[in-house]
Amino acid sequence: FQAPPGRERISAVVFKNQQFCRAELEDFEFEARFDIVSADVIFSGTNFNTLVQRSIKSSSLKPLRDLMVQCSPGTNVVFDNIKVKGPDNTVRIIQGVSYQLY
Repeated sequence: FQAPPGRERISAVVFKNQQFCRAELEDFEFEARFDIVSADVIFSGTNFNTLVQRSIKSSSLKPLRDLMVQCSPGTNVVFDNIKVKGPDNTVRIIQGVSYQLY
């Protein structure tokens, strides 16, 4: 999850073809791996009459596959309450990110 403040735009086709997500720290000088522990994912906009929320428990997007196939231009996807574990085994909450699909 790496995006500037606000809404990041991504192609619906590119988003739908993703199988995993990863967390990267911007401007981080060291090579360090951060594993996704959990995140809340909210879908809204095109093809979603109401907000639909689901959680993931790893970097795999497989639990979201049925919702991801419904995504099309105009869909909004928010990853929030993102918990990651760093090399020091400390669990941290990082800033959420939202994507507007085009």
